[in-house]
Amino acid sequence: MPSRLFPLGGPVSEKDIVDREDFLVSLETRLLEGQSIMLAGPRRIGKTSLALEVLRRIKAKSCHIAFVDLFRYNTKREFSLAIIDACLENRSGISKTTAALKEGLKKIAGGARLTAKVQDLELEIGLPGEGESDDELFNYALRFPEILAKKDKKQIVVVFDEFQEIIRIAGEDALKVMRSYFQMHERVSYLFLGSKEGMMNTIFGDKRQAFYRFATMLPLPPITREAWNEYLSSKFAEKRIVVKGNSISEIIDLSGGHPQDTMLLCSEVYYALIEAGEVRLTLDFVRIGYNRAMLTLSPVFDELLDELGKISYVRQTLIDIAKGLRIYSGRNVNPNEIKRAVDTLVSKAIIEKTSRGSYNFVEPMLKSYLINKIDVY
Repeated sequence: MPSRLFPLGGPVSEKDIVDREDFLVSLETRLLEGQSIMLAGPRRIGKTSLALEVLRRIKAKSCHIAFVDLFRYNTKREFSLAIIDACLENRSGISKTTAALKEGLKKIAGGARLTAKVQDLELEIGLPGEGESDDELFNYALRFPEILAKKDKKQIVVVFDEFQEIIRIAGEDALKVMRSYFQMHERVSYLFLGSKEGMMNTIFGDKRQAFYRFATMLPLPPITREAWNEYLSSKFAEKRIVVKGNSISEIIDLSGGHPQDTMLLCSEVYYALIEAGEVRLTLDFVRIGYNRAMLTLSPVFDELLDELGKISYVRQTLIDIAKGLRIYSGRNVNPNEIKRAVDTLVSKAIIEKTSRGSYNFVEPMLKSYLINKIDVY
């Protein structure tokens, strides 16, 4: 079986992060200086990969780190224990430390040495008891990163992935509680990631919100065409595949440089080459890979369209934008309805406004799919 040349379906390693070194250096510097950061953007553009790479670099500088993905949790108690667990992994080297403590220190895997580490934490810091309410545990968890950082005389960087989910998990009032603790922390900096840009921008940019101006809102820079060309050429060269003509440029044009879609397209091109026993990348193989990638993405796009179809005028407005039609004229629809449809598409990070009446697709292959789709809504 060939190794996976182009990573898919999750965070990528440092060597597969394309054209982000300057941004990573800036992010690391800011976090180590104690600044908290907010990064918002649609899913599958590399936010989590960047966060994990920054944590790796920060840990290498003898700092504590913690990563909490809010998509995994449904209750305030689950989220609270996740924060404590993520922080304790810096000391105990095991996951689910709090769950293990409930079963008794003697049952913790790893022997006496590990048990002593956890006993030290229990006796000198004090772990939450089973009788505490969810609110008490939540308050304790929010204090815990600073408690641990001071106890160990370390700085700690905490990443909250999909931070907007806190409202689903604990309600809007939880934001006020979190801010009240976080603003007092001296040894902790926070990196907030979110895929729902509208919600994240409201949480951090609306002066009526508790987290207003708590974190610096950094835009994620686009990957340049030159960087993609260099990266993709080197990846195919790893397998001694000879790139013919403008095949790489065609890949970038078709994917629009969207990180995950570009990786998917290249992966399908690569496997098409393997199956054909060919070592020359030509435009014909790019087209085969593109068609295969579209087959993979079709169910995803269809599900998205079905979801958008539940909201008045949204799906048709998206299709009209894809086809380059003037969305505010030629239709017997109230302009306010069209504006609401556009605002919905922007808030869902499907399109982005570039100028008055002009929009870009965040995922260019979705635009191509809509243009070429036979079914007319």
